[in-house]
Amino acid sequence: MQNKLKISAATFAVFLLVVLAVNLASASIATPKAATSATNLSAIDAAQVASPSNTNPTTTSDKPINNLPDITTPVTTDDVEKLRTEIPKTLQETEANMPSIRTRYLMYTSDGVHIMWGVFGNGRFVGTDNQGKSCWGIYGHGIFAGFYDGEFFWGKYSGNTWKAQYIFGLNTAAGKYVTFPSPVATASTNQP
Repeated sequence: MQNKLKISAATFAVFLLVVLAVNLASASIATPKAATSATNLSAIDAAQVASPSNTNPTTTSDKPINNLPDITTPVTTDDVEKLRTEIPKTLQETEANMPSIRTRYLMYTSDGVHIMWGVFGNGRFVGTDNQGKSCWGIYGHGIFAGFYDGEFFWGKYSGNTWKAQYIFGLNTAAGKYVTFPSPVATASTNQP
């Protein structure tokens, strides 16, 4: 029993170090993409769901994602196919439709084996996992879908939890996510 507790504490300590490293690395990366024009998007921003105190404005792209199914209704096979057609074909196309000020996220499976970090905004997200595989996709209305290592996946999120099919190469996976506020430039930041 005590050995299991020590392993769990060590796993938790490693997880916290990963969170800190990702947070520090993401804060120092500048994004060159200019903000896109704002249109009305009815999708719920994952940052607003996970962190109501986040005051970042929600900007949307020229092609809003407005036909996602709602989290409160069952998702049909037709809905999944519609999701697949809405997802940008490449990671680069997804990044091109994201705002310049992005919110960072960290998501992980309940067992802590799979961890992914990245950025999201405009109903789109990109990320990399602890195995070096890339992920990109769309989100809104409590539903998210995308491509993980080139393979389609989809799932639901609410609060700070998520559950998905086919992500991380698994039939089903579930876990939690954390969002981090975007860094804000202040007057003291620009001084030498």
